[in-house]
Amino acid sequence: MKKLLIAIGLLIFVIIANNSVTYAADTEQVSRFDSQITISHTNNVTVKETIVYDFASNAHHGIYRDIPIDYHDGNTNYYVNFNLDSVTDENGNSIQTQLSTDSGNKRIQIGDPNTTITGIHTYVISYELYPLVTQKDNKPFLNLDVVGSGWTVPIYNISAKVTLENNAQLSNVSWYGASNQSTNLGELMVDYVAPYQGVTINATLPNSYVTNYLQPNKMRTEDVLAAIGSAAIGILIALVVVGVAVIFIIRAVRTHRRKKRQIVVAQYEPPKGLSPAHIGLLEDDVSDNREITATVINWAVQGYIKIIYLPKTGLFGSKDYQLVLLKNGDTLPRTESLLLSSFFGANQQVKLSQLDKGTMASEVSIFKSSIKSDLTNLGYYQNSGDIFMRGTLTDEGAKEWAQVDGFKLYLSVVEKDRLNFTDAPDKTPERFNALLPYAIALGVEKQWAKKFDGIDLTQSTGWYSGNLVAFSAISLASDLGSSFANVVSSNSSVSSGGGIGGGGFGGGGGGSW
Repeated sequence: MKKLLIAIGLLIFVIIANNSVTYAADTEQVSRFDSQITISHTNNVTVKETIVYDFASNAHHGIYRDIPIDYHDGNTNYYVNFNLDSVTDENGNSIQTQLSTDSGNKRIQIGDPNTTITGIHTYVISYELYPLVTQKDNKPFLNLDVVGSGWTVPIYNISAKVTLENNAQLSNVSWYGASNQSTNLGELMVDYVAPYQGVTINATLPNSYVTNYLQPNKMRTEDVLAAIGSAAIGILIALVVVGVAVIFIIRAVRTHRRKKRQIVVAQYEPPKGLSPAHIGLLEDDVSDNREITATVINWAVQGYIKIIYLPKTGLFGSKDYQLVLLKNGDTLPRTESLLLSSFFGANQQVKLSQLDKGTMASEVSIFKSSIKSDLTNLGYYQNSGDIFMRGTLTDEGAKEWAQVDGFKLYLSVVEKDRLNFTDAPDKTPERFNALLPYAIALGVEKQWAKKFDGIDLTQSTGWYSGNLVAFSAISLASDLGSSFANVVSSNSSVSSGGGIGGGGFGGGGGGSW
């Protein structure tokens, strides 16, 4: 029995020992940390840290070092300048480094993101903090975290030394966070510091040693310049926005005055020589996808294409439209012909859901620009003058607008008021088809279709194939004027985001990445 107990004891010892070795092999640590600190008369604190980091068997790219530059003490804030001088290995060879700022810390990320390392590596980091010395009881006072409390790993064999210029000496030196084994003034020797534990030095410098002090609530020069730059940019943007708004207001007022001088009388036909897209733009001075929809419907009415309605299939399906090319667009205006070609390419039929978005976006943009260009060439928009004049409606354009608005009046008037139009043309299926594209361009397709409700349009609307059982002028106009417009829209645009420290300044923390 005694032998059994001894055997069990030995087994437990071996397991514990083995686990301890494994744990040690996998535990990261700073094997040595040395910090050489020099304070100049200009209150520049130069720090040279030698960090021997043991990654053990853990593969990482390198280490990071966080150094606070913003400090908060109640309602008092301190802002320290930082400058990174160099990052090397023990032989002076530069190591890849990336410097960033986040939440009041400067982060020095050291190592190659494309390479991982294990084992022991040495990093020598040199940087400056300024100004750092404050004034306490009318004397220069140093409050510095030599080892910051933000380290995620244990640190062994810590040494540090604070040096002043011209052999000046510190006084009233106190160390906090660890038991200092050194008896030399301004020097630190510590065997071990646990993770998230820091070591801070408080000391008094000779009177008048520094020429300037770190002042509370005084922003860094770079932050002041950045704030001024941001404010200036904000003011400039605001001025631009206001300027643009003023320009648009002046242009809108001039256009409104020209339109107000016109007398609008109901017109039974669209202005001669203008397409649905032309009158759509002239009516509201806006080129949008209604003009594109109206143009496509106009192609169908004129016999260039046929539109086939494809109902929704399945639970998650959606309705679609299939366009069938009946004849090429050689007789159409050039930009309309190009737009028609962009729909079909080398095909004779195409579903709207399968249109090439890139090609569509380009050709739709060109077509929209051509509408305004055509109207400008006709003298309806200013082609010269200053920024307040160019592109605005001319007197001739205002007269043409009155013709368009009168035509819109005829298309949209309700049936009970139609008696006022004693000489209006008869309501026939052919007339419905001929003027439907214009009604869509003007946004009154439903009102136009309402006039024909109850009239059989199926025999004369051969350019469209859909649900003929439930067919009506209103349902057809609704489908083509809204649902179809949404499909065009979705297919005519291209798819395209203080820090860690202890009781004093400096310090920060670090770890592996």
